[in-house]
Amino acid sequence: MDSISAQEAYRKKKIRLAKFGLFIAWVSSLCMVTFPIFNSLATDGVYQLFDSKIMTLYVLSLLFVAMGEFFGGIFLILYQTVVKGVPMREYGRVWNVRSSRMVLLSALVAGPLATACLTVSVPLCGSTYSNCVSALTPILTAVAAAIFLKERIGARIIIGILIAVVGVIIAGFEPPEGVTNFYLGIVIALFAPIGYTAEAMISTHVMDVSEPLEVCGLYRMIGAGIMEFIIVLAICGFTGNIDWIGIAFGTVFSNPLLIVFILLTAVLMAVQYGTSYIANNYSGPSRASAVVWSTPVWSIPIGFLFAAVGLVPYNVTALGIIGAIVVVVGVVLVLAKPSEMFSLRNIDE
Repeated sequence: MDSISAQEAYRKKKIRLAKFGLFIAWVSSLCMVTFPIFNSLATDGVYQLFDSKIMTLYVLSLLFVAMGEFFGGIFLILYQTVVKGVPMREYGRVWNVRSSRMVLLSALVAGPLATACLTVSVPLCGSTYSNCVSALTPILTAVAAAIFLKERIGARIIIGILIAVVGVIIAGFEPPEGVTNFYLGIVIALFAPIGYTAEAMISTHVMDVSEPLEVCGLYRMIGAGIMEFIIVLAICGFTGNIDWIGIAFGTVFSNPLLIVFILLTAVLMAVQYGTSYIANNYSGPSRASAVVWSTPVWSIPIGFLFAAVGLVPYNVTALGIIGAIVVVVGVVLVLAKPSEMFSLRNIDE
């Protein structure tokens, strides 16, 4: 009887942790919607001093993504050290694990290709529409796994893929009022799921053999931030616009509000990256990812909230709302059986 009680207590504890993991995944989803908005606010504060070319918008967005990831990595390492008690020498051990450096390669596609394009697309087509497109990441990952890893795709996954694609088409059928570069934003946003899929394919093994939060802080954030800044330097140098960097830094550090936007971007990035790994551990990758990639739905109330406080304009059509819901339904079908999504009885499986 005592043995059964102990097993039942252990099982209830795992279910509580799994529920907490789903909550953490929801927090991660909210942060994924919010940090590109703050990045766009910082970018817009500098972009208005330059021409209106897309290349300029991309370079400035990437510069502030680099700053956000670099400072976010520092925040994450400080959290691990001060709160979790991870000694700094542990990061030396992580550095000595050569396979962990593969995360730098994944960050090279995730930052400049995925995150930067996501942040560029937000002011062009709107947060909800860019999140509808970026939520195709699990769909592309499933297709890539079938092609390169020879994983089998069942009927449920195929149906989910089709539903998600239809959702994006529905959302993008009609531009919202006041948006002039809608379809350009959609096209740019398409690079986000491509980059995030490449990141997942490259870094999955590394995260299995190393402590995710330590690797994330050191490589995925600080390492990525340094590489992104080098890319900004290269682009500006190649195009003869190296003065852009000085103007951008001068503008940011003379405007406290822009500094706040960048620091908020950094904190939200650190929370988003960290909570996604924690949610995977507590609830399982399928359940957690399904919640994390529900971003299109959460972008709607967040968009209205930001508009209500006067930070950014936000418009969404009825088709945009319907499309966002359809995309999330498709993503859930791809990642998990709907009947098991919130049923935690088989959490050990």
